[in-house]
Amino acid sequence: MEINRFKVLVQALKPLSVTEGKVPIPTAVLAIFKNYTKNWDEDTYGESNYKKLYYKGLNPSVAQELDDIIDEDKFKQFVNHATDKQKESIAGYLFKKLKLREEIPLDGLAYFCVNLMSELVEEAREGNKKQKIPTQKSEDKIAFVKTVSDKMFTSVFHQVNVGEMNVVKNRNSMHAFVLKPELLPFSYKNLRELAMSNITNYAIARGVEKTDITGLKAGQLLRRYAKSGIPSNLLGELLTYIFLEHEENALKLYTRAEISAIDRTIDSEGMYLKSDRERVQLILGASQLNNDLQEAVNNIVEKLSKFRNNQSDEMMLATDIVDMTILNAQLGEAESQAIIQTIIPNESGLEEVASYGLFIGYQFKTEQDLDNCTRDEAKKICRQTVNNDLQQAISQLGRAIQQHHWQKSSFYVYLLPFTSAEEDSHKIMNDLIGG
Repeated sequence: MEINRFKVLVQALKPLSVTEGKVPIPTAVLAIFKNYTKNWDEDTYGESNYKKLYYKGLNPSVAQELDDIIDEDKFKQFVNHATDKQKESIAGYLFKKLKLREEIPLDGLAYFCVNLMSELVEEAREGNKKQKIPTQKSEDKIAFVKTVSDKMFTSVFHQVNVGEMNVVKNRNSMHAFVLKPELLPFSYKNLRELAMSNITNYAIARGVEKTDITGLKAGQLLRRYAKSGIPSNLLGELLTYIFLEHEENALKLYTRAEISAIDRTIDSEGMYLKSDRERVQLILGASQLNNDLQEAVNNIVEKLSKFRNNQSDEMMLATDIVDMTILNAQLGEAESQAIIQTIIPNESGLEEVASYGLFIGYQFKTEQDLDNCTRDEAKKICRQTVNNDLQQAISQLGRAIQQHHWQKSSFYVYLLPFTSAEEDSHKIMNDLIGG
């Protein structure tokens, strides 16, 4: 038997639909749609269609209708208007019907409901069947697989160009991306959705079962981590993870945000493994968001220079950089060893020198008047400008790599312009996890 999560959510929030009396199913579904969107038109569907959605779950058609008018803050307010007694009842119902492992804290109920609804819409958009989940869970082994959705990634970014730094003697690439639809001021709607859909996988250890409660905990963990003063910009760290997984198939071992939950830290922002048939690379993540591209590159170079392996007077092997005690604390010794052995059958397959995965966000700047041209002309100028930025970054970072004698390492670099990198990135994460 399967659990229909949309039906459970509708049932849980039924008491908020009307003040008294029995609530018809179409009315309850309509209340969800009206409060999850800016201006849902109730005549979009008839009563029979609302009933069908209740019993069958959301579908790609309704997900498309909802997509452009979603208002998550409005939905949070809808749930938060419940009395304490109603919140207890709703949280208890969700806990029981969804077979959650932990109870939902009342102060996180609205966040939980928004996350659940957003997941259901995303799943319906992609046409998968996760809205109904099996009640019996299989004892699967930890999956060391890619977690970033290719379809969602390509809906957010357009790759303008990719280049290489000739000074680097190992594999390397620098990618220049721009947010679709490549018009200023940039739209962050799809970027927010991409970030939200990856927060849990970024912040929670691999192998930990991802539930709606886990998503709530990820948000709480990241709020504490952001306030700790350790990260300079949380969105940059998250995007490093997203780009490395998508572009390089470099899979997360652990992130600095993730291990903050066990009061541990590392000098890089995350550890990743990139594997092909012949060899494996350990990649150390780092990011920088700055309104000036030149300063952003300088700052990320300074970060790398302070990494433990770059401060050492002797060669530090990649195998010495991975902290097995962290993996053991996160997953247990047997499971952490299994993960490593999945990727590294023997140490001879691992490159001795650590590599780097870098995300650089900066402010888009052009002297041309983008307002006084056609849509296609504006896009062309945008792409040309970003390509020029790529050439500048290749030259600047290449010189720094030579100066620091890092030519034996691989570098995987991702550039992304923002309307205002520092301000916009902080606002995006504040919208997602709160202040």
